[in-house]
Amino acid sequence: MPAPWLAIDVGSGSAKAALFEDGELLQSASAAYETRYATGGIAEQDANDWWGAVKQVCRALKGAGELAGIALTGQMQDVVLLDGDGAPIRPVILYSDTRATAQIEAIHQRVSPAELAAITGLEQSAGSLLAKLSWLREHEPERLREAAHLLLGGADFIAARMTGRFHSDATTASTTGLWNLAAHRPLDAALLERMQLGWLPSLMTPVLRGGANVGCLTATAAKALGLRPGAPVYLAPGDAGAATIGAGCGEPGPAYAYVGTSGWVGFSARIIGDASAGVLTLAHPKPGRFIQVAPMMTSAGNIDWLQSVFNPFSHDQLINEALSRPPSNLIFLPYLHGERAPFDDPFARGAFIGVAANTERADLWRALLEGIVFAYRHTLSALSPALPDQLTLIGGGARNAAWNQLFADIIGTPVHLPPEAEFAGLRGALRSVEVTLGARESYAIPPSSQTIILSPDPLHRHHYDRKYQHFLAAYQALKPLFQQMARAD
Repeated sequence: MPAPWLAIDVGSGSAKAALFEDGELLQSASAAYETRYATGGIAEQDANDWWGAVKQVCRALKGAGELAGIALTGQMQDVVLLDGDGAPIRPVILYSDTRATAQIEAIHQRVSPAELAAITGLEQSAGSLLAKLSWLREHEPERLREAAHLLLGGADFIAARMTGRFHSDATTASTTGLWNLAAHRPLDAALLERMQLGWLPSLMTPVLRGGANVGCLTATAAKALGLRPGAPVYLAPGDAGAATIGAGCGEPGPAYAYVGTSGWVGFSARIIGDASAGVLTLAHPKPGRFIQVAPMMTSAGNIDWLQSVFNPFSHDQLINEALSRPPSNLIFLPYLHGERAPFDDPFARGAFIGVAANTERADLWRALLEGIVFAYRHTLSALSPALPDQLTLIGGGARNAAWNQLFADIIGTPVHLPPEAEFAGLRGALRSVEVTLGARESYAIPPSSQTIILSPDPLHRHHYDRKYQHFLAAYQALKPLFQQMARAD
């Protein structure tokens, strides 16, 4: 009997793991970790918490001792500083951290935004590692002096813990601003010098094609995880790349939306996208291909916030009560942590607009759900002026049937729900390894016969089209106020 594969996703709020055999999911486990938010746009996690969560999920999987291999994916665009022994020097600065607004402005004085976008494939903002590392140079230079390795995402750190080796994958690297997308290599030393980051290459680790082998599971790591040592470890594309493949969009053509704590829409392409529209073009594991992604800072994380306010309601309780109410004119802007596409605004925030004396609790909740989906519709416009013929939903936030129908109704296109949609990233990570090993020829995963298709309900189409225009206007009206409030902080 063949040994199963273990796939692990170090996500933005939790670690997920699953055992697969011949493409069939045998069992899964997850474990959450905390994010620390602070004024000034600070968002941090503890890399040791990632390792603790991975240990927890591995030990929760029964019979996972003997493995064919381990495929790793996870959150990207992080600053993970390690000492020579591989221990974290400071908390991880997350992709959603926007503290470095002054630093990116200074960088743009030295290298124009257009030049940087043309080289890196995306517009550089406060979330860029160029800005975050400049912030560290100004505010925590002693941490940089202690650092021996700079890793770029959650999977990088877990791979290092598992193997004792330090690597990143090209998809993750291409989110950071440190990667020349068209040339498929790190930024030139001369360009780094212009940005006063000439010291950076000494911290950079090798960048490999997504799905590459990075070593084998050491005896020490295996004991901590409850696994047998020696299993080969593969660093798959970062979460957006793995999700693209797992959604069935690993080859050019179909589009999908990831619904998690954060979110994005994306597809595989043969060309680099329009960075000025908020599109992030990432490295595809196949040379000459790209992944176009339009990211959202906060997707189902808005529901997490709402749940924390109205505890002890579960996500399903919130959604079901919200959708028991009829549509109204109440609008919610889902920008709790700013936004990245189709506009880049670290100062944008959440807002309810149109609250009246007869507004009920469930009306607020429904407006929040609609606001998230309106944001997905807006974000899709960054990838293409025309809506896709169909949209596949994946991620942990895509498990509620009533909310999935709201996606179809508001966006106005059929929604496809593959089975076990929350594990698409894990499936994509494994497929990238299979292609690397030659076990599969294509990154395309055929649709399952169990895929559910939801068609738009025309009943509220006119209402949602009109309300979508109000949604767009609401942000434009509040944008100057958001900036004024940020300066007051």
